[in-house]
Amino acid sequence: MANGGLRLCIGVGVMLAGMMSAGAQEPFVPDPNRILDPIEGIWQTVELSEITIALCPEGFCGTLSKIVVPREGLTEEEYAAALAMPVESFTDVRNPDPTLRSRPMLGLQILTLLPSVKPNVYDGEIYNPEDGNTYSGYIEMLGPDFIRLNGCVLYNIICQGQDWVRVIPEPVAQ
Repeated sequence: MANGGLRLCIGVGVMLAGMMSAGAQEPFVPDPNRILDPIEGIWQTVELSEITIALCPEGFCGTLSKIVVPREGLTEEEYAAALAMPVESFTDVRNPDPTLRSRPMLGLQILTLLPSVKPNVYDGEIYNPEDGNTYSGYIEMLGPDFIRLNGCVLYNIICQGQDWVRVIPEPVAQ
């Protein structure tokens, strides 16, 4: 936590996080004929980055699928340097584990969610690339194309939220 509060900045921190390491097990492939859960899809953050939420062995996993470098929180020099770098070179430099700081950012798993006992709520963990820490939290479906991500501290007493919107795919020209 920086400055006494949890920041859910999937923007500045997005430039600085990495992806979860893959194990040696068989890749998880959900049944292609199943009905998708409402949480599944591509969601755009306030900073215009995108998180893809899909079924995974742990429940539902959200991975960073598009990086947009925000101006906020960066000096002009940092912003220019970030724009000059390919997004594939952004790494998890703020991770407290030195062995994870060189991980690439694109594809980072930042969410692990399970359906809650409350309707339209998914409980889980949120990796915050801004500070490299993982927090408890939840996502609430506010509508079919609108969710609120809430990261929490102190046994879910203090929570901070951010609203995301569903990315509607462009129709494929035939």
